[in-house]
Amino acid sequence: MPGLRAGLSTLLATLLATTALAAGPIAQAAPAQSLYKLPALEVGLGNDNEGDTIPGPTLPNGSIHPSPETPNPSNAGYNAAEPISGFAQLHSQGSGGVTTYGTFLLSPQVGQPEFDETAHLSPKANEVLAADAYSVRLTRYGAKVEVTPAHYAAIYRLTYPDTDQAQLVFDVTRKVGGLVASDQADVKLYPAEGKIVGHVKAKGYWNPALIDIWFVAKFDQKPVAWGVFDKAERRAGATEGKTGPDERLGAWQTFKTTAGKPLLVKVAVSFTSAETAEALLDREIPDWSYDRVRQQAQAAWNERLGEIEVSGLDEAQTRRFYTAFYHASTHPRDRSLDQPAKELGRPNWDDHYTLWDTYRTLFPLMSVLRPSDYAANINSLIHTFDKFGAADTAIIGGQNYHVGQGGDEVDNVLGEAALRGAAGVNWNDAWRLTHFNAFERRRPRYLESGWFGVGDRSPEPNNQRAKSGSSTLGFALNDYFAAQVAAKAGHADEAGVLLKRSANWRKIWNPETTSDGFAGFLMPRYPDGKFQDIDPKLGWDGKVHNNVGYYEGTAWIYSYGVLHDLPGLIEAMGGRVRFNERLNHALDAGLIDITNEPSFATPWLFHALGRSDLSSYWSGEVFKHFTATAYPGDEDAGAMSSNYVFNRLGLFPKLGSDLFYLHGPRHPKSVLHLEGGRSLEVVAANAGADRPYIAAASLNGKPLAGPFITQAQVLAGGVLSFTMSDKPGQWAYDGAVLNSDASVAALADGKTSTAWSASTGQSATFIRPAATCLKAYTVSVGAKAADPTAWRFSGFDGKRWVKLDERRGERFDHRQATRSFDLKSVKAYARYRLELTAGKAVEVSEVELIAGTGCR
Repeated sequence: MPGLRAGLSTLLATLLATTALAAGPIAQAAPAQSLYKLPALEVGLGNDNEGDTIPGPTLPNGSIHPSPETPNPSNAGYNAAEPISGFAQLHSQGSGGVTTYGTFLLSPQVGQPEFDETAHLSPKANEVLAADAYSVRLTRYGAKVEVTPAHYAAIYRLTYPDTDQAQLVFDVTRKVGGLVASDQADVKLYPAEGKIVGHVKAKGYWNPALIDIWFVAKFDQKPVAWGVFDKAERRAGATEGKTGPDERLGAWQTFKTTAGKPLLVKVAVSFTSAETAEALLDREIPDWSYDRVRQQAQAAWNERLGEIEVSGLDEAQTRRFYTAFYHASTHPRDRSLDQPAKELGRPNWDDHYTLWDTYRTLFPLMSVLRPSDYAANINSLIHTFDKFGAADTAIIGGQNYHVGQGGDEVDNVLGEAALRGAAGVNWNDAWRLTHFNAFERRRPRYLESGWFGVGDRSPEPNNQRAKSGSSTLGFALNDYFAAQVAAKAGHADEAGVLLKRSANWRKIWNPETTSDGFAGFLMPRYPDGKFQDIDPKLGWDGKVHNNVGYYEGTAWIYSYGVLHDLPGLIEAMGGRVRFNERLNHALDAGLIDITNEPSFATPWLFHALGRSDLSSYWSGEVFKHFTATAYPGDEDAGAMSSNYVFNRLGLFPKLGSDLFYLHGPRHPKSVLHLEGGRSLEVVAANAGADRPYIAAASLNGKPLAGPFITQAQVLAGGVLSFTMSDKPGQWAYDGAVLNSDASVAALADGKTSTAWSASTGQSATFIRPAATCLKAYTVSVGAKAADPTAWRFSGFDGKRWVKLDERRGERFDHRQATRSFDLKSVKAYARYRLELTAGKAVEVSEVELIAGTGCR
C-alpha cells in the first residue's frame, strides 16, 4: 500500500477507499458452522488459569482480542467460576507476572449505569467459545452478548430486553482485574454521530513503559442519554472527560432497545492515534454486518488451522491438537497498518511476550508454515531497532522492554533465521542490530571478563531477573547466534570474535561442584571470580519458584542449556556415556522442568549421543504433561502450544542449526501445507502412544542417514515416512548406539556407575537381532582406577571370531571417561565380542556399538 506513506490524510483516504472496494454486495446468510470450533471451557478457553489463555476470539495474529473479564481472573482477564464484569478489547495470552491489557472495558447493563465493576457483575449462561466468535447471556440483565473480530476491529451484537434503560458503559482507565492503570486519559462522546473516542496513557503493565492506546467505537443506533464518569463523579449529559495519574475515567450511553433488534457496536483500537483507529475501523467493518465479519473470521481460521491436517486421532486428541495450534497462532500481533504514516510499508509485529519464550519453538514453527511471516518478524525487529535504537527481548504495546530473563534474545531469533536460510531479509541491516547488542549492549563485566557476575546490573528497571548463571549462558548463546548473522552479512572477523566469545559458558563451569554423584555445573560467579556456593538443585525447579542464581531454573536445568556447543558440554560432563547416565538421572529424578522454556530442548539432547530412541521416550513423557484441559504452566504467547504441535508432529527444532530432531509421531498421518503450494506428508506406520521408537525413517522413499531433517528438506515438501516400534534402538542409522543382548548387563545399561570386573582372557558378547554394520565402538571406565589397557574387538561370521580391532597400552584421561575407536570393517555381523588381552581385575563400565553404513 505505497500510497499510505504520503501522510495521515492519505492514510485515511486510502483505507476508506479500500473499504469501499471491499464493501460490495454481501449475502447476509447465517454464518456457516466453524470448521474448528473450540469447545467451551477446555484447554484454557475459560478455565485454564494456570495457562492464562484467552476465552475471547481474535484473528490469526490479530491486533484486537476482545474477551470477557471477571473480578479475580487469571492474567488473561478471566476466571470461569466468576461473574462477568464486561468485555475488554486487548489481552495478552499465557503471560505470568504483572498483568497487561484488559483495556477499554465495554459493559452492557440495564437500569442505572454503574461504573464500579463490583456493582455491575453479572452471572452468565449459555456461554459459547469458538475461534471465530464468543457469546454469552448476562443473566442479571437478560442481555445476550456476541462478539466476532476483524484484525484491528471487532463488532459486538448486544441483544437487550425491551427497555429504555439499555446502558453501554466504557471504562477507559482499567486493566485486568479492574485495577486502575492510567497515567492520564481522555474520552469524548459524539451522541449525534453514535460514536465515542477514548485514549489512555497506560501504565502498570508488565512492560513498565507508558503506552498510549486509543479506541473508537460506533453504534448503529443513536443514544437517548449519555454521560461521563470522572473519577468518583457521575456527570450526566457530559460529552468530554479527562483525568490524571491513577484517576478513573469512563463514560456511558443509554439506548432504547427492543428484544428483536440488537444494538450493534463496532470498535477498533490503535497504538498510533484515534484517527488511525477510526480509519482501521471503517476499513475493516464499513457496514453493520456481524455475520459477514464472522464469516471472514471463520475463513481466516479455517485457512490458518488448515495449514496442518492430522488424521488417525480421536475427536478429543484432534480437538487438543487444533486448540494448541490455535493458541500458537495469536502471538505475536501483526500491527503493520497501525503505525504513523511515514512508517507504513515496514512490518510491525508486536506483543513479543517474550522472545526468551518464543524463539525456541514458536518462531521455528512459523519458519516452516509461513516463511513470509517469519521474514516479516525479522524485518519488524530491525524496524524496532531503527525506531528506538534497540530491539529488546520483550516488545509489548509497541514499546521495548529489556527483561533480563537471559540475554539479548533478539540475537537468537535473527541468528536462527540466518541458519535456517530465511529469505527476504537484509542481513546487513540485521547485523546492525546484533552488532549493537554484541558489542555495546552486553554487560560490561561480560565484555571484559567473560561472565555476568552475581549482583551485576542489567538494563531491566528492577534487575529481578538477570542472574549470573542464566545471563552468562544467555550472553554466550547470543554471541553464537550473532556470529551467524555476522557471517551471513560477510563480516568474517567479527563472526570469529563472537564464536570465540560464545565459549564463555566455560567461565561459569565449575567442575568441582557435585550433586547426586555427578560433577560439573554452570554455577553463578561473583565479580571477584569465586563461585557462589549454592546447591545445584536450589532455585526455580517447577515446584519452588525462586530465582537463585538463575532465571526460572537451577544449576541442573541450565547446565543442559549449552545448545550451541553440545560436544563441549558432553565432554565437560564426563563424556557420552556419563552424559547419558546423568541426563537420564536428571529426567527420572524430576530435576529438569521439562515444561518450562529453559528445558524445552533438553529431552532431545540424547540425539547428540546416538540415542534418539531415548529422545523419543522422553518426548513422550513431555507430552503427558499436556492434559486435555490445561497446559503444564503459562502458555507463554505461543511457546507452550507450539512445543505441543511439534511434539505431536514427530519433529522438534534443533536450536543453533538448520535441523529438526526426529522423534516420531504417535498418530498415522499429518500433512503440512506449505507456502508456494508444496506440502509435507508425515506418515507413521505402526504409530501409537505405546510405540514411541523409530525403527526406520525415509524421505521421499530414500532412507534417512540420521534422526534429523533439514529446514530446506522440510520446505521442499514430500513424504517423510516413519516405521514406529515398541522396542528402542532398532533404527541402525549412521552414528546410532545400537541395542544388543549383552552377556554382561552392566556393559549395556548406559551407565558408568556400574562395571564389569574381569581379567585377561575373559570376554563379553553383544548380540543383535540381525547383522548390523558398525563404524565404531566405545569403551567406558568407571569410578574405580582399574582401567583396561588392552583388548580385542571381534565379529562372529558364523564359524569363527574375526578380529576387527586390537588395542594395547590404552589410557583414559579421567574417571568415568568414554573413548571411541573407529572400525574399518567392510562386513556386518550379528554378534560382537570384547576380549581382554591384559590386566587383572580391570573394570569396564560400558561398551557401545556405533552403527555405520559402510559395510557390504
